[in-house]
Amino acid sequence: MHRVPSVPTQSLLFFALLVSTRVLAAEPCKLSNSVPPAALAGQAVRADNWLSPGNIRFGLGQAPRFIHGVSVTPTASPPARPAATQRLDPDRLQLTDPADGRLRSLRFVLENRIDADGVLILRRGRVVLDYRRSGFDPTQPRLLLEATRPILVMQLAKAAAEGRVAREKAITRVLPELAGARDLGKLSLQRLLDGRTGLQWSDADITRWQQEAGWAQGGNGGVRAWLGARPSWPRTSDDSVSDLAGPEGELLLWAVEKAWKKPAPELLCDLQASIRSRSPAFWATDATGTPLADGLALSLSDFASLGQAFLDARNRPGRRSLAPAWFIDSVANPSDASDATPAGVRALGPDTGWQYRFAHPGRRGHRTAIVGAYGTSLYVDFDYGTVIAVFASHAERHSPLLMTSLRNFWEEAARPRVADSGQR
Repeated sequence: MHRVPSVPTQSLLFFALLVSTRVLAAEPCKLSNSVPPAALAGQAVRADNWLSPGNIRFGLGQAPRFIHGVSVTPTASPPARPAATQRLDPDRLQLTDPADGRLRSLRFVLENRIDADGVLILRRGRVVLDYRRSGFDPTQPRLLLEATRPILVMQLAKAAAEGRVAREKAITRVLPELAGARDLGKLSLQRLLDGRTGLQWSDADITRWQQEAGWAQGGNGGVRAWLGARPSWPRTSDDSVSDLAGPEGELLLWAVEKAWKKPAPELLCDLQASIRSRSPAFWATDATGTPLADGLALSLSDFASLGQAFLDARNRPGRRSLAPAWFIDSVANPSDASDATPAGVRALGPDTGWQYRFAHPGRRGHRTAIVGAYGTSLYVDFDYGTVIAVFASHAERHSPLLMTSLRNFWEEAARPRVADSGQR
């Protein structure tokens, strides 16, 4: 009888350690719960004022200090983006200042009209402008607020393309927890994707939503318990009312999680892998651990990488993993402007279209924009291969001066030019 040689215990231990190390290395992200620390006496920025106008610049970049959430850190670190040979010089580039119609430097407009904290412009994947206000860290995750919602729509569209959910289904079929809400039974998932549900939210609803979500103090059972307990869901007759922010975003996020059978932080991990993230991210939750519709926080560099992923998905065959081809083409092409366009988007100009919660400034060309709050935005010009990622802290959420300044900046900075070779 042949005897099998014994394997030394140390070798077995080493083999087990090697296998476990490889398994851990294969994990694309590390997720960790985040609980805001107790406020200390004398702190000027606290949980009850961190999103007030005077504190918004600090608060958006320091969300884990004030709200529950999940930190998502990629385990891989792709190389930094190379710099372009021709750079934009913010002091030499001139654009129209909508305040008085005069030509002013890009730096002036960024600092005095947009209140930009950081701007990253990519052309063909290379950095042409890296603008930073003093003290701004482009690797720090920052809350996108309502700019989260187009990303959720993209994820839901991808789920529909893979047969995970049907867009014609009623919301209550996707979210059976809300089956008792008869008004929702008349709404399809497609209307939720379009941002045209016609749901009406009173000022009291908005206040309660902010409390239950944890954006303001005073919540009780959490945001989804509040949604599930609503006695009625009033709607307008034509379903034309739309807004960039509001409680209906929670329905969108809930549907995305149902379709993918994953919580939002795990979906964020998948997104980080598809855009080759280099920095940590964060997803804010209510006190019960439920992710929030406006709770995604990305670094500026990863926000720009999201825009680059849109370019790659449309322009490179076989690189359509971010979203289905029909979706990328829909948001890249002009769409009809109408009264149903949210007021914040209409401020970009009367020729601005609105499709799947993405804006399309102008009636020509292939471009799209994610419009957030206070100037934070992501502009993608498919014709010029340009991405413009902006983090800003303007005093007003969507003032006409801010939005016109953004559009002038987008259109002027997106066009390639040979003369601009200065550095930041």
